[in-house]
Amino acid sequence: MSAENKSYSYKRNRKEIMDSLKRIEGQVRGIQKMVDERRYCVDVLTQIAAARMALARVALIILEDHTLGCVCSAIVEEEHKHEAVEELLDVIKKFIR
Repeated sequence: MSAENKSYSYKRNRKEIMDSLKRIEGQVRGIQKMVDERRYCVDVLTQIAAARMALARVALIILEDHTLGCVCSAIVEEEHKHEAVEELLDVIKKFIR
């Protein structure tokens, strides 16, 4: 889809997304502090895994909203449905690698 046809349908969960991202930011700062303090590698890796999972949860919220909002709208309107579905598939491929 071209840039002028793109919209942002995550407004429904915007607060939830922003709150989660702020928590993740805190987690990453905590990881930086752990590395700076030369904490045990396994403890650092455990925190990295937790931050990655938290990011994956945020990504799923945005992906769900995108699918239910942007992609469904494009399919109903039929004007850009093939582009919207291709874009969705490309995004999904990025996350399953």
